[in-house]
Amino acid sequence: MSHTPQRNGNLRGSILAAHPSLTDPNFRRALIFIAEHSESEGAIGYVLNRPLAPPLEITHQNPPLSVPVYYGGPVQPEALVLASLQWRTKQNVVVFHLQKFDNEPEIAQEWRDGLRVFAGYAGWSRNQLEHEIHKNSWLVLAPNHHLIKTQNHATIWQDVVRQAGPLFALLASAPDDPSLN
Repeated sequence: MSHTPQRNGNLRGSILAAHPSLTDPNFRRALIFIAEHSESEGAIGYVLNRPLAPPLEITHQNPPLSVPVYYGGPVQPEALVLASLQWRTKQNVVVFHLQKFDNEPEIAQEWRDGLRVFAGYAGWSRNQLEHEIHKNSWLVLAPNHHLIKTQNHATIWQDVVRQAGPLFALLASAPDDPSLN
């Protein structure tokens, strides 16, 4: 399945940045790409800034591929999916291609750019994500090349949240445990 972002209340293709006050360890300081969203069905997303080690070696491809593996979210963390997130500059959108991972996945040449494996996913039931956004648990961002292609996983969340304003900049700089300050 391939997706490009849509608007009119549909968050597909958007990036969620966890609010600094969100303490759920599954999503603390997370950036999530929303792959599916509908008001009637809910939403599915994948955490972009939690790489796992080591990368997955796909040796039956020519040439062989070394694909980074990410924690995708707390739902079905044992299930692996293969995804390609590709930035399209002319349209300012992310093209997202997803396929279930099997022992010898066939990876089309056009999907090799931006290739990742996600272990699990983030899921929201009907209206749950909208409710969490209304409660300010998430900042909703338009996708951009920097967020999709970053390799700076340790600080990308802080960089994004600091841009939301002075209070957010202060909160983003706070340590996870203020008693250690």
